[in-house]
Amino acid sequence: MNFLRYLPTEYTIMAKSKLEELYEVLSEKDRNLFELYLESPFFKCDGNSKKLFEALLNQKQSGPKFKSELYNKVFGDVPYDDKAMRYCISNLNKHLENFLIIRQVDKNESISKQILSRVFADQDCQKALLLTNNESGMTSELADSDALLEKFQNAELNLNYYGKKLNSKSTPDYSGTLFYLDAFYLIKKLQLSCELTNLANILQKQQQIHLLDELKNLCQTEPYTTVPSIQIYYHILQFLTDLSNEQAFIKSLSLVKEHSRLFKPSEVFELYQYIKNYCVRKINQGNSDYIKILFEIYKAILSNKPLMKHDYLSQWEFKNMVSISLRLNEKKWCEEFITKYINYLKPEERDNALAYNLAYSWFINDDYKKSIRKLQEVELKDIFYQLDARVILLKCYFELDETESFFYQVSSFRLFLLRNKSISEYQKTIYRNLIKFLAAITRAGTSKAKLKKIRTEVEKEKNVADIKWLYAKIEIALGE
Repeated sequence: MNFLRYLPTEYTIMAKSKLEELYEVLSEKDRNLFELYLESPFFKCDGNSKKLFEALLNQKQSGPKFKSELYNKVFGDVPYDDKAMRYCISNLNKHLENFLIIRQVDKNESISKQILSRVFADQDCQKALLLTNNESGMTSELADSDALLEKFQNAELNLNYYGKKLNSKSTPDYSGTLFYLDAFYLIKKLQLSCELTNLANILQKQQQIHLLDELKNLCQTEPYTTVPSIQIYYHILQFLTDLSNEQAFIKSLSLVKEHSRLFKPSEVFELYQYIKNYCVRKINQGNSDYIKILFEIYKAILSNKPLMKHDYLSQWEFKNMVSISLRLNEKKWCEEFITKYINYLKPEERDNALAYNLAYSWFINDDYKKSIRKLQEVELKDIFYQLDARVILLKCYFELDETESFFYQVSSFRLFLLRNKSISEYQKTIYRNLIKFLAAITRAGTSKAKLKKIRTEVEKEKNVADIKWLYAKIEIALGE
């Protein structure tokens, strides 16, 4: 049922108009530049378009009265004429679209060169076309699908242009054009196959990908074995479809490290994401060797300057790096990492991330009181931080043998789990079991009979947060 159909007219929510959307994508700099665009005689902007954009700059809100309020600012205090207003908006939209095209061309050198090449070919500017082609060849290396598509488009344009100039005895060379077309298809098909296979693995649902075997066979033939992007996605697809294929994983990791400069930072990030996910899956299967491999991957990412400048570091990636480095006893590296890379997180996430990760590192280093103080300094707003922070507090008071504070945390944690509806039932179960067994160990004191009974119950239950740590505490209490 479309609920909006049954709302009274005065409550119907209006979607943003095209004009509002185009205006909102402009940065402050772009808005200033667009004002200069409107003043330029080259673009022949009428006075109403200028007035309408000025009204947009000064508007305070949108909504049902959006058009009528703008109308008065453009046409003055006269009766509303919807036809005139729609014409004015349409005219400004066209100028905004043209401006956005110009800005995109300015930002993307490859697009501007493609347009120039087509202009030179259409106007038969042979020398200018040759120089542009040479420049494109020097600046564009074979890498991602966009680069391969650009190569194909340039090769096709040249084939069409120079083919017309050949005589009847000459045969145009299609080999370059066909290679770039095939290479573009291959890399794009591989890329989408990796995405689909990865999604199928997450959802545990089979997905049909046509021509997959033929695709893999083609990747192993010349000349495609020499194209880095094809080989990277081919090997990633190999380990995505077969978790036991560690050789494909090792090869893909080696290729990404070697050729990362050929890709946009956003794509390098996605490539590493596949590789990291593989490591996590192997770790979850009990293969602890991949903890060290994952740590080295994180260090490789951090040393990749273009990648680190691409975007803010995820607070969860930050947390993972701290956790993994501490598991490997890389305490000094961890301390330096937190200090240096906390500013790579989004400003609104830094306080929580710093408080939690410092507290966690101090807990691992047995500095329990310092860990408690740090967690009490900042109000942790994210639910996952809250859960992890409460676990740390519970463990700290347990380790300090501060019984009163420990049982206060037990009560507080239980109430938190009861009241918070955003926590899944599975999470509630594993945390409740951790609380229950820790409290039981505390009450058991030095009684080996009780402690052994608790260990048996833990082994039977299994759904317990931090179960390995809990086993270790039971063994210590038993003196084993």
